[in-house]
Amino acid sequence: MQEWTDEFITNAQHEVVNMVKDWKYDYGADDKACSAMLLWMVLKLNPEAEVDATMLQPFGHLLS
Repeated sequence: MQEWTDEFITNAQHEVVNMVKDWKYDYGADDKACSAMLLWMVLKLNPEAEVDATMLQPFGHLLS
């Protein structure tokens, strides 16, 4: 893995922003749905992460 330099972090942020833009375009997702998907991904990568479960309810139900 690369060292977490300013350049690495900036590039990673741009990639995430572009990925979310694609979701919005491809699926008509809004910001809340996209943030829920990102949090779900965090939980998949780190099941012990402390994430507020209410943030995983973009459409009134929990993602599983």
